[in-house]
Amino acid sequence: MKKIMILILCIAGYGNSIAQDTFQNELFAAETVLKHRADVDLSDDQVRVIKKIYNDNISVFNSAKWDLDALQVDLNKLIAKSKVDEKAALAKMEEISTLEQKLKSQRLKMLVKIKNELTESQQSTLKELRKDGDLSVFKLTTPISEDPRIVIRGSASKDGKSPMYIIIDKKGETKYLDGKAEAKMKELDPNNIETVNVIKGKAATTKYGKEGKNGVIVIKLKE
Repeated sequence: MKKIMILILCIAGYGNSIAQDTFQNELFAAETVLKHRADVDLSDDQVRVIKKIYNDNISVFNSAKWDLDALQVDLNKLIAKSKVDEKAALAKMEEISTLEQKLKSQRLKMLVKIKNELTESQQSTLKELRKDGDLSVFKLTTPISEDPRIVIRGSASKDGKSPMYIIIDKKGETKYLDGKAEAKMKELDPNNIETVNVIKGKAATTKYGKEGKNGVIVIKLKE
């Protein structure tokens, strides 16, 4: 079995966790504002300006996001080698961190501009109308969004299979394989993750049988 590579990037610490909470509570994504335009009585001018703010920023964001994706591929290739060039890997990580900061700044710039177009009354109404699903735009995987606190990458084995993921929560253990695993990982809120444990080789097959032949990633969620 090809060695499973797990890259966990702790992009932000406690301070950024507080920042994200503030973003979610006090700022509004264009999607949320425009969806509730009738409920908050947006004027035609407000709609036009907010759309322009979004469109002006999304092209810049997407360009940087594509560059970030390419850098992450390069970093994964460096780490996948049997002997890692530490200097090159750290330099690539520095490039990634710099670009991620640019993405965060671009996102904040847009969200602040949007908020400044709203009246205090409209902001209060939006906070009441906003649902948990509306906060999903604060993830880096969607346009102009918050960077994930934890990113997990797993390389496939020789047979092309990905490792098995196990999610442990108050309901017990749930196994996820292949496409279902990828879909589940996208749903997870990094803030709810307590621990991540990687089990490989004989230890994985001993505990989980054939399902664990490509390795197992056990993610325990907070109570």
